[in-house]
Amino acid sequence: MKKIMFVVLLVFGILTMSACATRRNAPPVFQGVNTNPVIQVGDEYDPLEGVTVTDREDGNLTNSIEVLGWDDDDVNFPGTYEIVLSVTDSDGATTRITIYLTVEGEAALPVFSGVRSAPIYYIGSGTYSPLTGVTATDAIDGDLTESIQVLGSYDLDTPGIYTIRLRVENSEGGRVTVTIVLTVVDSGIPDTLTADAVTITMWHAMGQANTNLMRGYADSFMAIYPNINVVIAEGVGNYNTLRSNMINAVTAGTYPNLVQGYPDHVAEYLNGNVVVNLDPYIHHDTWGMHGDDDFEDIILSYRQENSQYDLSGTFYSLPFNKSTEIMIYNTNVFAELELDPPTTWQELLEIAPLLKAKGDEMAEAKVRADNPGDTEAQLAPKIAQAKALVVPASYDSTGNAFITFTRQFGGAYTGVNYQTGRGQYLWVDNANTIAAMTFLKNNNNYLTLPEFWDQNYASVPFVNQQTFVTVGSSAGVRYNIPGGFGNTTNPIGIDFQIGVAPIPYNADMPENKAVIQQGTNVSLLTKGTAQEQLASWLFLKHLINTENTIHWAMNTGYLPVRVSGYEHPDYQAFLADLNDPIALAAQAAYLQSGYMFYDPAFVGSSRARQQVGLALERIMLGDGNITSALQDAYNEANLAGDQD
Repeated sequence: MKKIMFVVLLVFGILTMSACATRRNAPPVFQGVNTNPVIQVGDEYDPLEGVTVTDREDGNLTNSIEVLGWDDDDVNFPGTYEIVLSVTDSDGATTRITIYLTVEGEAALPVFSGVRSAPIYYIGSGTYSPLTGVTATDAIDGDLTESIQVLGSYDLDTPGIYTIRLRVENSEGGRVTVTIVLTVVDSGIPDTLTADAVTITMWHAMGQANTNLMRGYADSFMAIYPNINVVIAEGVGNYNTLRSNMINAVTAGTYPNLVQGYPDHVAEYLNGNVVVNLDPYIHHDTWGMHGDDDFEDIILSYRQENSQYDLSGTFYSLPFNKSTEIMIYNTNVFAELELDPPTTWQELLEIAPLLKAKGDEMAEAKVRADNPGDTEAQLAPKIAQAKALVVPASYDSTGNAFITFTRQFGGAYTGVNYQTGRGQYLWVDNANTIAAMTFLKNNNNYLTLPEFWDQNYASVPFVNQQTFVTVGSSAGVRYNIPGGFGNTTNPIGIDFQIGVAPIPYNADMPENKAVIQQGTNVSLLTKGTAQEQLASWLFLKHLINTENTIHWAMNTGYLPVRVSGYEHPDYQAFLADLNDPIALAAQAAYLQSGYMFYDPAFVGSSRARQQVGLALERIMLGDGNITSALQDAYNEANLAGDQD
């Protein structure tokens, strides 16, 4: 019943955001574009043939199409050419689509790499060159990078849109041209920080201990900037409540300067037009991330996650409290049975009967100890009931389990159409996704979900030794320690040590090793004046600098968001403490850093996650109908009808 109510509230919240907040302008949409035409040398070619553009607000914009990067004489030279069609609606939303024209001839063709096709330069953000990171190679002449020609001009001090072409030609006359559409804009960021009093507010969902840590970072920031008052609001308890509060605040115009949130929450706030583009701040000469705060020092996968919201790779958030999933196991039981922690799901299934037998033995012993006066007849049903609650392994999050197994089995979950901004639900009728679900269904006697014990998390049955292996958040390892932090329901007398390792992978597809990258990020919102936004940016920089990300990681179990944080001697010394479960969790997380993944965020992606979690619960603990469960999840996730 609680889950049904949650889904209703979730849908209501999204409808509220759509109906009451400022509606995000829809960009123009191209139709009829052949993006990969092939012609012969000397043929006629018109990039606009059959092309139309429509816009939700402005109607037909076909006559407004601009053609960038096209020379009529290109048809006379064998090669590949990038032609950009661009159109802008009355609200300033621009859609561009790239045509990759191939003019066939006998000459072999060079190849470009590293070209940024649609960069945005903010005035005052340092240097820019269209050749930065660009190379050109050729099977005939080898490295042609030094021969690249830059065609077109641009002015980094004058706002505007500039078309630049990079061209390279080999010794046999084969040439390749790529088009760069450079946008130069005024950032609007003040060059100086006011000396007047400024107050900024940050909303979050942290508990009291972590709230106190954040307030400590605010205090150290205010010592640097005494005129800026940073208010860290009380945590609201969970991220769904925070999201609901934000939706209401966007509608009322009472939202804060900074907010913590998952990527799908950021996508929804973007839909309400309240999220600030961080690119001009990141690269600003005065206030940007340089030196000790170098932007490139932020871990690459975190940068990628926070720039996923459009094709331009715009940053609308930066990482804060990041974690991943790890495997936690009962070292006492593993040692007694002389078992090594499994590295694959198949290895887990091989040792599962031994773990089950041991669990049954322990369950029976506990029942007998708790009921010393019972007869065998009285003990029998109690023992049977206790044994029925023993399952060797568990997966903490139903949503994460669905998504991770789908990845590891080569299946499909979600995608996004960046031209329309609409999400895509891909799990129905996907053979590999179905194979992953079949694997979980067929082995649900050895691997289960917390709902089997009527729990939200598997930490309670793990501490109760009803399960001996659990996959959960690296930031939540403490909850799996008998008598440890947060375990107020622990039975007296249970005492064992935990081990931590990377999560298992699918032995049949080792190339698909995958572990989810999770945790929240922080966005800067359009609240307040330019000075308040600058102050908010400076606090965000401070919050995730090397010193603070190390301190945060060592005191919370979350992971550093900077490479320098991982490499710092203080953090390395922390990792070396084999008696600290937070350090063990961080070590396991680091071992998986090469194959962490994240899924695209869009309006509706949180619904998708909720529904596939319910589908997996039905598959493993309910009627087991995989086809129906996946289809119902699709239907429920797409209630708003807003997916491609």
